[in-house]
Amino acid sequence: MPHAKEFWAIYLSVAISYLGVGLVAPLIAIVLSEHGENSFMVGLTGTAMFTAFTAASFPIGAATDRLGPKRILVAGLVVYGISILLFALIKVTWLFFVVRAIEGLGGAAISVATETMVNKLSRPNERARRMSHYALSVGIGWAVGPLAGTLLYKLRPELPFIACCALSLVAAICAAAFISDPGSNPHHLERVFSVLSRRLIVPLSAGALYGFLMSSLVTLFPLYLRLQPGLNVTEVAMGAIITAVIAGTIVSQVPIGHAADRFGKRLTLAVATMLLSGVFALMAFHSDWRVFIATGALVGALAGSLYPIGLAILGGAVKQERLGAATSLFSLAFGVGSLIGPSLAGLAMVHLGNRWLFYLPSILTVVFVVELITLSGIRSEHRSDSIQPDQR
Repeated sequence: MPHAKEFWAIYLSVAISYLGVGLVAPLIAIVLSEHGENSFMVGLTGTAMFTAFTAASFPIGAATDRLGPKRILVAGLVVYGISILLFALIKVTWLFFVVRAIEGLGGAAISVATETMVNKLSRPNERARRMSHYALSVGIGWAVGPLAGTLLYKLRPELPFIACCALSLVAAICAAAFISDPGSNPHHLERVFSVLSRRLIVPLSAGALYGFLMSSLVTLFPLYLRLQPGLNVTEVAMGAIITAVIAGTIVSQVPIGHAADRFGKRLTLAVATMLLSGVFALMAFHSDWRVFIATGALVGALAGSLYPIGLAILGGAVKQERLGAATSLFSLAFGVGSLIGPSLAGLAMVHLGNRWLFYLPSILTVVFVVELITLSGIRSEHRSDSIQPDQR
């Protein structure tokens, strides 16, 4: 298979970086609480990271087009690893905000560079499958992170941060050694927003919707389980539901990617999102927490299609030399959705009832399907993607 070595190096880099995300996120709360900080302060540090990730997408996208994604990836892995190491060293609360912002900068560089490379190196009829492998790497890294971090933290509090830094540096070395840069564009390029077109509305909407769903559910779903009468959810039950969501996401990635390349990206995305809307509507009426294990796995599987297929559609909608800018806009859309999700869903729960945690995403996914069908030629898309090379 062409570029097999490059793809494996990319997937390794992504898995390691998201291993760090999963490893560090729960431990930061522990470290900050040991410094006497409350949950609000812990939440603010998370906001600092996502804000930096979102804001950095613009300049990183432009730099990726100018310098090439390989250089940006290597630099991002180094910056990310150093930021994680600093968590083991700092003692002052305000420095946590600085370091989380640096973490967001490194994470944005890793995401934009790897997603750009996967799109550039993939043939049109394999792009969704390659992106599904990318998403699978993200899911595996994220799933392993919390358990690995907890075990290492029990041995020595600073050990998980040191280990994550070492792994990031190893990934940077692998990227430098095994990835051949798919190309840079040293000439003057237009501004990032100049890449915007009607063809990007669907993939950017997919990124924003995915960010909204994941951030709002991760933040508020545990609260819903506690507040909803009759569920009687224990910590173990809550862990089982969250594990089911992660498992559904991981297991579904490869089959959905193959389906998108075979039957068409937009058609597959429309079917998956429409089913997702129905699952959200059903979740609002669950009276037994055990049912959430099944529907949670379905949500993970179906919602997990938004990110890789959205990126695959984006890869076929712009010229190769503008993929960095387009990918940065996708990261921006994802970041904006992630920032808006918890506050908007929380507002709906307060004023309209707790079940709006599910009603709202059900409505938004239907709106997305209508947008997708209205703006995309679903019937002809598979043929054009499979037969015609990307000459855009």
